Amino acid sequence: MTMTHPAFTPSAMTADQLDAITVGRTTTFDTLVDRIKGAARGGSRPHTLIVAPRGAGKTHTLHVAVHRSLADPDTTKSVLPVLIPEDSLAIGSYVDLLVEIARSIDDGLAAMARDMRTQKDTIGIEQAILAAAGDRMILLAIENLDRVFDALGPGGQGALRAWVETSTAITIFATAPTLFDGVSSRMYPWYGSFIVESLPDLTVDDAVTMLSHAALRNDNETLATFIESTQGRERLQVIHRLVGGSPRLWHILSEGIDVASLDALVPAVESLLDRLAPYYQQQLWQLPAGEQRLVVELARGWEPRTVTDLAAAVGISNQTAAAALGRLASSHWVTSAKAETGDRRASWYDLTEPLLRYHLQYREGRHPLENAIRAAIPPESQP
Repeated sequence: MTMTHPAFTPSAMTADQLDAITVGRTTTFDTLVDRIKGAARGGSRPHTLIVAPRGAGKTHTLHVAVHRSLADPDTTKSVLPVLIPEDSLAIGSYVDLLVEIARSIDDGLAAMARDMRTQKDTIGIEQAILAAAGDRMILLAIENLDRVFDALGPGGQGALRAWVETSTAITIFATAPTLFDGVSSRMYPWYGSFIVESLPDLTVDDAVTMLSHAALRNDNETLATFIESTQGRERLQVIHRLVGGSPRLWHILSEGIDVASLDALVPAVESLLDRLAPYYQQQLWQLPAGEQRLVVELARGWEPRTVTDLAAAVGISNQTAAAALGRLASSHWVTSAKAETGDRRASWYDLTEPLLRYHLQYREGRHPLENAIRAAIPPESQP
């Protein structure tokens, strides 16, 4: 029976299932698990923020790290895990966050918290949650912390900080797509309070392991053997140069390949682009029109571009382009770098995700894949 990995909703899988398909990032997992277990044993309460772009495996990492930590019986006795749902759509204020915490612990506690919210008894909800935890540390796992902090506002962030500090019973384990003002600016209550962890990209070896294991889970020994062969590894190395090390992309790729498509390369990458089309469309449509135009303009070329060049290409002022590119850089759509030679004052921008360029060109009816793939293959390995 074919097993599929929900590439956009890893939380739909159990922690055991996620752990079973985990590859790479051993050092990162060891660090996170040791930190959680150490907090459970002692009185320190280090807060962790995992920062990585879309598709980098933040949700997967959070769930697996918590799962591995709780595999230790002593840690299980000492920790009350509280996992807030990924989208956090029910949180519009600090008291809403408290109700969601109560809901994650127990239905009866959730009903009590909702009643106290009606009575505006915030302190009562805090005390009820701490009572439910007893002498256990509350491991509060919050995904998309940037969105949650936006919903809380500075006042709510301050209230959360005060509760966490006065109770000394709560450790926050969170994720965000980028470092944001709520934790990086001195103007906000949580400034400097998180240990920030970045997630490394998957290596080619990680990709080989991931795809080989996926093939074996689907009883496709022929594909697994090809993936692990010298020729298969060379093909995956080429794809890695094109798409990068995003776990989400490799999981999607693992579900749409066979020996023939992987060996030919172009069909495998085209299948990946086709599967990603709805996702990229949704992400692009959420951008303001001016930022969309800059992303598309970058995708239509092959080299990094300056602010002046991009502004002229889309018909806006340099100032407007610079502001928009700054926002795109903050949200990990683009990267910027200074020239190594020539005018070092100018910043050169390019797309963060290599595959986005191929997606947009593919959707526009252009076919750069054959040339791009051939350029990425060493001459001695040309199919």
